[in-house]
Amino acid sequence: MALTPAPYVAQQRLMNASWLASLGPDHAQRVRSINAIYDERRATIRAMGVVTINLNGSVTYSGTSAFGLAHLSLVVSRNLAGMDNREREYLRIIELLNSAGDGNYNTNFYNAEKVALLYADGKGACSEEWFKPGKTSFTDKEVMARAFGTVDQAINEIQQHIAQLDQNTTLHPAYRAIVDEAKSRINPSGGGAWLKSSEVAGTAFADKGPYKLYIGSFEDGSMLSYSGDGSMVTIAPPGSGKTQCNVFPNLLVWQGPAIVLDVSGDLYEHTAAWRAANVGPVYKFDPLEPEDSNKYNPLTFVRQEPDYIWEDSRLLAEMMIVPSGAADPFWENEARTVLTAAIAHVCYSHPPAERPMSAVLDVLFGGEAWDDMILGLKMAIDVHVMTQHANSLSSMNEKTLSSVLQTARSSLGAWTGERVARATARSDWDPLDLRSGTNPTIYISVQPNQVETYLSLLRVFIGQHIRVLTGGRVPPRDAPPILLMLDELPRLRYMSPVDEALNIGRKYNLRLWMFAQSVGQFQVAYPNGDGMLGSCAVRIFMNPSGADGLAERLSEELGYVDSLNDNSRKRLVDAADLAGPSYKDKQLVLAAGTKPAMVRKDFAFANPELARRMNGQ
Repeated sequence: MALTPAPYVAQQRLMNASWLASLGPDHAQRVRSINAIYDERRATIRAMGVVTINLNGSVTYSGTSAFGLAHLSLVVSRNLAGMDNREREYLRIIELLNSAGDGNYNTNFYNAEKVALLYADGKGACSEEWFKPGKTSFTDKEVMARAFGTVDQAINEIQQHIAQLDQNTTLHPAYRAIVDEAKSRINPSGGGAWLKSSEVAGTAFADKGPYKLYIGSFEDGSMLSYSGDGSMVTIAPPGSGKTQCNVFPNLLVWQGPAIVLDVSGDLYEHTAAWRAANVGPVYKFDPLEPEDSNKYNPLTFVRQEPDYIWEDSRLLAEMMIVPSGAADPFWENEARTVLTAAIAHVCYSHPPAERPMSAVLDVLFGGEAWDDMILGLKMAIDVHVMTQHANSLSSMNEKTLSSVLQTARSSLGAWTGERVARATARSDWDPLDLRSGTNPTIYISVQPNQVETYLSLLRVFIGQHIRVLTGGRVPPRDAPPILLMLDELPRLRYMSPVDEALNIGRKYNLRLWMFAQSVGQFQVAYPNGDGMLGSCAVRIFMNPSGADGLAERLSEELGYVDSLNDNSRKRLVDAADLAGPSYKDKQLVLAAGTKPAMVRKDFAFANPELARRMNGQ
């Protein structure tokens, strides 16, 4: 009778228990650890096998029989970096099954397949200990081949095992998740490359606080949301559902303050009533409907102190004069300088409540108002930059001055109408009210066919609010974040405050969510358009087009997947598929350091509760 292998089986179980303990206290933590280890591919994995060589010459790995010609204990080790993708991914599958069973799941199956994959027909390192005097004539490879089989045999057995588990309709949820994941990894379609709802913890989409922005739902119905402090962007052509799927659902649940660029009026119509009743005061600024609009005068918030008056005036001038994209911006730059001086003069000479925009426009028509400005600049002796410009502007030759004033006037047509004058007669709120704790919502509304005409006004509104909110003291970390929903943002052309907010907004608790019809819009409006998109924490794409190259660009960024059947590589999704009907109801969501997510478009009108809120109930 041979010596019993029982002590070695106990040692094998102890090794497995120690391995599981090193991964985490529970299955959820162990799953994260296993996936991290196998994704990083730096660890060396070990497994212990206990072999019985029977009297008839057969070899078994169960180690449970005390009868036999000899017994063998062996430890196989191999670095994950030295394994091909096929071997590594099947090893990951059985590691996950072992974790789900707390080390008690079909231990013979687990140990045998793990040893076979690590040894890999002699590729792994193997140490052995015979514990019956007198070794047999079998070589290591013969023992391993007889006891554990080849890699191909191990993989075939794992595939069969997964198929058997898949047929179990009452399979425990922990095993079901592994089986579904294994099926997606085994299937060369690349399903395992997409983020699963079970993997959200530890990614950019992990729950970080109560202020969540909802994106869409996974196949199992769970929601993908973002509660971090970075910015977001949605790129979607007209009619793809970005308003119904991204904007409405969030404005109807967001409990913090918000600024909403509403270029159609739909957002105010369907979300303002609920927000007014459940979140805080609502203001609507519609310069073309002054009787139904709250009032806002940007000159009110130009600080009168010498340290700030020129700086604040310069911002308004930069926003008021819309960049034309001219190769030689000389006249635009000069017009901005003149406009800055006019704003600074009016704000220096009048208290905040008595600064009509018409006083600035009067300066641009020359004559007495121009002369009064030059005199006022010269008298502002405590603001050196104003006296400097008084001298340079007063010495400008008549022809040049005429051209500069003409350029400035042509850029400020949006401010000249009587309706706009009434809408900007006073200010019903202060941008800093967004930090007051009352959670106001501010809508700026212009009809789509009027956006180009009133670009100057829209730019001032958005730019000034961002600049005020990113100046001064940093708010407490527990203060409600301010959501900026900026629809059709690139149509407003280049705006330095938006660029700045992408870099420092998180410091000041601003959450930007920008919307555009195409990547090309950003590239045209912003010199560093690709960099702006790259700096967003979350990027969402709907219905990418093949015509403008976005589908191809996304396909390349989504990367490649390895087939576990033949180690071949292919794109996760081809460009033609992204642009086709298979993805028309999907959102592709990308975040740094996280698998890409594919979630459904959840239309607000299809959700009974959101539909009720949209109807003001």
